[in-house]
Amino acid sequence: MEESGGMLILEVDMITFAAIGAILLMIGKWVVNRYEIFWKYTIPSPVIGGFGFAILMWIVYEFGLFEIEFDNTLYDLFMFIFFVTIGLTSGLTLLKKGGKLLLIYMLVCWFLALMQNGISISVSSLTGLDPLIGMMAGQASMQGGHGMAASLAPLIESLGGDNALTVGMAASTYGLIAGSLLGGPIGNWLIKRNKLKIETEEGNLDELSKELKEEENEKITARSVTVAGAVIFVILAIGLPTANWITELTGFSIPGHIFSLFLGIIFRSLFEKHAFVKDSNKAMEMISTVSLNMFLVMAMMNLRIWELYELALPLMVLLIMQTIVTVLIAIFIMYRVLGRNYDAAVMSSGFIGHGLGATPNGLVVMNAICTKYGVISRKAFIIIPIAGTVLTDVVGVPLFVFLANLFAGL
Repeated sequence: MEESGGMLILEVDMITFAAIGAILLMIGKWVVNRYEIFWKYTIPSPVIGGFGFAILMWIVYEFGLFEIEFDNTLYDLFMFIFFVTIGLTSGLTLLKKGGKLLLIYMLVCWFLALMQNGISISVSSLTGLDPLIGMMAGQASMQGGHGMAASLAPLIESLGGDNALTVGMAASTYGLIAGSLLGGPIGNWLIKRNKLKIETEEGNLDELSKELKEEENEKITARSVTVAGAVIFVILAIGLPTANWITELTGFSIPGHIFSLFLGIIFRSLFEKHAFVKDSNKAMEMISTVSLNMFLVMAMMNLRIWELYELALPLMVLLIMQTIVTVLIAIFIMYRVLGRNYDAAVMSSGFIGHGLGATPNGLVVMNAICTKYGVISRKAFIIIPIAGTVLTDVVGVPLFVFLANLFAGL
């Protein structure tokens, strides 16, 4: 405990930080299960618990009582683990198994990532907002959601962008709500306006569908979790120092966890068919989910809401522009290139949910459309989870890192 500028500073160690985060995570899960509005808009439980804590700290700050400083050691570790698990579930053969439809969807997602980053930078320049901060209201928060925004915020802050985490969390929350509100009505409008037949085409996704079902039936064992954990830590042990070495050598800032993500992709791609280490996708997904929830709730706890005051207006302008462009791409590009049929309309609605508020949002939006018309689009529920949770980051993350370094040097 110490004092700075007349404000009492409470220092919290890494274990206590994680313990408080775990308690808030459980509270968040209880709130989601208890109140319909939260699961309706797929607002994650870590956001509810962590954001509630951030609001409490905002009130405490306004009364001049104290601030809290956390030891981020475990927060960083959870973030690193999450990124490696993304890579280890992203083998390049996945894109091949998804076929033409997955490739088309991914190309449009990558185009959206380019547009969202471009909008964030250009609107920031026009409104006087630091482009580095504006980027946190672009692809990182829109397609990436809270998890990706929290993961990329340290890069922006290391390059001189203040309040990156707070802006990213605010933009992600906006995206969740906007994607949920707009995706369903626009999908329904596409179906009605084009008088589409309410029927679905199975397509050639049998191999991918079979693999996903096998993964669902896979059992998690102590051995599978141990092997997955060992692979994760070996990759981190190689990736973190290598990224630091490359950064020092080139002057181009490459975060260690992002470099480790691509090491994970390389590992998975090399050993998918002839693995000398048999890792379990289900165990990897469990580790990924736990680490994501923990680092996300801890990220929300770190928010300094009072620092958003003067950013409110330019940030709102930026987010409205992101919404308009994402909706237009869904209507005029995604719907058309996917075939102008019922499946295309469902995936376009999911694209809005995914493009503004991360993958779970897209699934909820598509479920609402399919429930209304009584026909499940199997294509949509195979393609979008794979694209959103895995393959979008393959291009989106390095693009973000490149642009961040570019504008930090200007």
